[in-house]
Amino acid sequence: MKIALVHFHLNTGGVTAVIRQQAALLTRAGHEVLLIAGQAPFGEMPAASAVVKGLGYETENGGASAPDELGAAVLDVLHRRWPAAGPDVLHVHNPTLAKNRHLQRVLKQLQQSGVTLLCQIHDFAEDGRPDVYFNEAYVADCHYAVVNGRDRELLKQAGLNENGVHYLPNAITPLTLEGTGGSTDPAPVLYPVRAIRRKNIGEAILLRLFLDMDAPLAITLPPSSARDMPGYRAWQAFVARRQLPVVFEAGIKSGLPSLLAACRYALTTSITEGFGFSFLEPWVAGKALWGRILPDICRDFTACGVRLDHLYTHLWVPLSWMDTERLRRRWRSAFLEAAHKFNRPLDASAIDHGWDAVSSKGRIDFGLLDESFQQAAIQTVLTDAQAPEQLLALNPFLRVPGPPRETRALIAHNQAIVEDQFNPGQYLKRLLRIYTQVVDCPVRHTIEKQVLAGAFLTPDRFSLLKWGPPHG
Repeated sequence: MKIALVHFHLNTGGVTAVIRQQAALLTRAGHEVLLIAGQAPFGEMPAASAVVKGLGYETENGGASAPDELGAAVLDVLHRRWPAAGPDVLHVHNPTLAKNRHLQRVLKQLQQSGVTLLCQIHDFAEDGRPDVYFNEAYVADCHYAVVNGRDRELLKQAGLNENGVHYLPNAITPLTLEGTGGSTDPAPVLYPVRAIRRKNIGEAILLRLFLDMDAPLAITLPPSSARDMPGYRAWQAFVARRQLPVVFEAGIKSGLPSLLAACRYALTTSITEGFGFSFLEPWVAGKALWGRILPDICRDFTACGVRLDHLYTHLWVPLSWMDTERLRRRWRSAFLEAAHKFNRPLDASAIDHGWDAVSSKGRIDFGLLDESFQQAAIQTVLTDAQAPEQLLALNPFLRVPGPPRETRALIAHNQAIVEDQFNPGQYLKRLLRIYTQVVDCPVRHTIEKQVLAGAFLTPDRFSLLKWGPPHG
């Protein structure tokens, strides 16, 4: 097949890693691949690439071309690569994010020119990202792909046909662990993550207070976005002031393989994931995982047989530890602001019922709090002699924190499932099957954006950490 892969950029990052893997697998299998982006790729790529200026992020485009000029430029690149008929499929990554507001109109123009589209969504603007949301209708009558089953169901509810939205989970490549160099330091618990707000760094710090060990919690990488930096800096300062056993940016000097080799186990406290690499990668590295489970994401994995029943779903803290009225006002204000940004109708009673739901029984999930309230809760644990026992009463799993004591069988079981179900070979088969459907089965459908936004913006699950401004 002839496949063009399109993205805003080909710099380092999660989506680029997926594109790189797709290109490598397709090329090795004998298919023709062209990578198209708004700027030259960072590093060597496994397939030929072309730059169409104006396809990158709007903040980097300067005087971007008009949509019709961009569409013509993309068509020119395609027909220079395949003069006869162009590609079989134009596979576009994350086109529903307003990183470039021209892209939707460009895609509609290409569609009218006879180009067959597959739009792969890794992240929804509607999922707590109002800064990359825009009102224009998403391109209709084309196939979509998603990385988890939850997103497939949501897009079906928002109007897509069963045969026009495809589940394409990412591939897991086994890591070859590097030696630790004979270090005699105690093995840390590793949170292998870029520390953006949604990764819920404060909860990982709170968990460390209950771990009976001398080694630190190691967090691998800092955020790369300006939006996430204030909260991150606040956590660095908080940890430094209280001399807590937490190491930030452990991945700057050491690669992930060596960090995994040296760690006791991996941790996750994230409140939002797209695919959920963190729930699978440690097992193939021969390490156990502990922390917060995201049921709507992890059901894809548990349906395949991956065992994650030792993870917890909530970490409750008493409302009596904080100024509840100030929290309620901030929570309500953030919800109203989010609803306004997504053009959602407001129902005051629904908002009040949502607050009652998240604050019932005199407690609230730590993952719903922003940084300032999380820091206040941790400060209470550090200074109030009765607070740790109160937290243990609400969260009995903290009495014996971490993975099960005997993990060898669990690791072996999960490693076998992940390597069998999520390996690159299986990924290529899924991808080619989807391409065949895209080419052979035209679809007529449209995404109802307000239905999609309503599926994510719900009062009874509303998190200040995810939706609100940072408060360090």
